[in-house]
Amino acid sequence: MAAGARLVEQFDTVVIGAGHNGLTTANYLARGGQRVCVLERRSVVGGAAVTEEFHPGYRNSVFSYVVSLLRPEVVRDLELEHYGYQPLLLENALYIDSSGDHLLLTGDEDHNRRQFAKFSDTDYASYQAFEAVVDQVGDLLAKQWLQEPPKLGDQGVSDLISTVKLGMDVFRLDAESRWRLLQFFIGAPETIIDRWFDSPKVKSMVAAHIMPANYAPLNQPGASLAMLHHAVGEIGGRKGAWGVVKGGMGSITRAMALSAQAQGVEIRTDSGVARINVTNGCVSGVTLENGHTIAATTVAANTDPKRTFLTLLGAEHLPEGFVRDIRAFRQESASLRMNLALSRLPDFSAFPDTQGPGQHHQASITFIEGAAHLDQAFHSARSGIPANPPIIEAIIPSTLDGGLTDAPGHHVMSLLCKYMPYTLSDGRSWDDIKPAVVNDILGYLEAFIPDIKQIVVGHQCMTPLDLERILGMTRGDICHGRLEPDQLFNMRPHPDAAQYGTPVPGLYLCGSGAHPGGGVTGAPGYNAARRILRDR
Repeated sequence: MAAGARLVEQFDTVVIGAGHNGLTTANYLARGGQRVCVLERRSVVGGAAVTEEFHPGYRNSVFSYVVSLLRPEVVRDLELEHYGYQPLLLENALYIDSSGDHLLLTGDEDHNRRQFAKFSDTDYASYQAFEAVVDQVGDLLAKQWLQEPPKLGDQGVSDLISTVKLGMDVFRLDAESRWRLLQFFIGAPETIIDRWFDSPKVKSMVAAHIMPANYAPLNQPGASLAMLHHAVGEIGGRKGAWGVVKGGMGSITRAMALSAQAQGVEIRTDSGVARINVTNGCVSGVTLENGHTIAATTVAANTDPKRTFLTLLGAEHLPEGFVRDIRAFRQESASLRMNLALSRLPDFSAFPDTQGPGQHHQASITFIEGAAHLDQAFHSARSGIPANPPIIEAIIPSTLDGGLTDAPGHHVMSLLCKYMPYTLSDGRSWDDIKPAVVNDILGYLEAFIPDIKQIVVGHQCMTPLDLERILGMTRGDICHGRLEPDQLFNMRPHPDAAQYGTPVPGLYLCGSGAHPGGGVTGAPGYNAARRILRDR
């Protein structure tokens, strides 16, 4: 070798990004006999599923913070429980407005019936019927999550079989459920909500179900799909259950990393990829930000579609029409994340004289004034103005997992605040207005927890711009692309990349920008690995 020459390493597949989908892909590829290297830009593995100390003595799932959608097949195949994955059920759900009116739902059917009866004589029965339809439709969608979508246009035998299977699954639904399925796909949430429910309080609860993975008003056709997330998920065989993970969400990706390393996968942190290399029209590896080159005949990108195709690969390697479509792919979730370090358990004014953690503390908590609040927040954000007040989804995971804080009696609280725009009006910068927005959020919480500002000993706030900077998510989109009908299934992110392969031979998508989309599911990584192994 000539003096000064650099050795080029060789792997079968390089995975860009050690988020949960990238680690899932690497795991399955290694089990299929490949030599795999995972490259992570940050100093820790996990992507958005990480546990970090955000204030001295306080740890939390700082980005993604709840688990339900992680596919049981992935948990089983990768032996995640053996490597430390332990979900903890969130049994309760609280929906509350600033007047103190609330629905607190638990596992007790009689209790729940009484909660609904505060607001309506009919909505409890309606909600049970609604949930039955959602479960039936959700079952159909869940079957598609670990399937490669059939191609649009000309179809081969495997694509035709996939289409027929989907058609048969739809046919097995009863007539009303087929109608409801179409409503979820193309109908507006407000139409569905008004069809089923009478009480404004119950309507606001159901409206809140579209909020976490969406950026849409209630009158937008197709925005109802997010309601089905509650039906697709499960924990420990409990359908529709949600929870937290002991040790935080980082326990998931740590388990995945340990499982992958046991299969021989090499994982490198502080290894940002600067470029996906192409030779003679095919992928030939990657070049790192430090200039080091790693050769591989396959690259699986866990980065979002815009970053993968337009930044890492480059438009010059892609058909012109494909590039135009990817540039038009809608990426924004208008999400702001906060983590609060608390000196004690919050006292909610709606639940006086609570001794120790109550059912409302051990719940998913949604602060929402009514269905109109969601529309107001959306239209404010679309104008470039952070919603004030935002809709807030919160949990206090330390009530279930005491190991998140060092000091006894102290707690951590997670907040997802929506809608918060990436681009602000009047040329303002998130770096400048973030302190004021944090103060507004805490001020709103005072209507529920009067001394919240006194018990906050530290906080972490991540705006959409921060999410882009830290995680590399274009426009801070936690789902790698909005979950809307024309950006799902065999159109996600484009018909020519919806089966995980792309127009450049050897380049595959394995992240949330591919089917079935966002959330900690492992499904895109599972499907991408199967496609790569089949192609190879």
